[in-house]
Amino acid sequence: MTPDNDSTSVIDSDRLLMQGQAFVESPIAAVRGKLLQASVVEREQDPSAPLPQTVAWIRTFLARPHPDVGRPGPVCPFTPTALALDTIWLAEIHDRDVSVDRITQLIGEYRDLFAEIEPRTGQVAINKTVLIVFPHLGDEAAAFIDEVQQQLKPSFVDLGLMLGEFHATNESPGLRNPDFRPLRSPVPMLAIRHMVETDLPFLRRSLDTPQVRGQYLRSYLRRLGPTVRRNYFEQALTALVDAELEVRALKRAKADKTADKADKADKPVRA
Repeated sequence: MTPDNDSTSVIDSDRLLMQGQAFVESPIAAVRGKLLQASVVEREQDPSAPLPQTVAWIRTFLARPHPDVGRPGPVCPFTPTALALDTIWLAEIHDRDVSVDRITQLIGEYRDLFAEIEPRTGQVAINKTVLIVFPHLGDEAAAFIDEVQQQLKPSFVDLGLMLGEFHATNESPGLRNPDFRPLRSPVPMLAIRHMVETDLPFLRRSLDTPQVRGQYLRSYLRRLGPTVRRNYFEQALTALVDAELEVRALKRAKADKTADKADKADKPVRA
């Protein structure tokens, strides 16, 4: 899932569906992580349960156009194809009393499982998503989800993955409409997926420090540089240079401030 992704390209869903018929499921990894495909969730669980609620939100919100997105097409351009391919996997975490460290550990385990479950190669793999749903965290859910996502996102991006945070009070703005909130969901969750070319706007946001932006952009260029379109490559390179310049300016300002303090300390105090 790539909510409010800046992509307007047309996805050749028929071709991907044909490719999708060729992949073989990895039942061992799925069972180990208690992962269920969206179709299984809808077929076997009560609609009021957390996972069916999540799938319903995907179908009625992410996979459909929204007047506030600011562009044509569904909120997440990849979601309709992912639903058709049945490459959305979900896991419900039943724990009610967990720490940030425990959630971080869990997400690391699901990151490893993400690499094992099908589809693992080809363009069809771009539509694979693993959603780890936390319906029992109570009032602390948003804070937990945000902190874990912030801690783990750099390591995910370094591996060519994205980690998205979703909950009812998410304030992350839309790319084209700052008043749109595409990451608000009825059930708190974290989403793992492959990084794609059009994730660039999420990796160069001014909300992140220049150090973090630089790290993200280097990972983006290293992972996707040879395959992205020229305009994305040039935008990423420009953003990386800007981030590096900001880091240098901050270091220089800090050095000047330190030198100024030292200079004042060396001056004799007049009676």
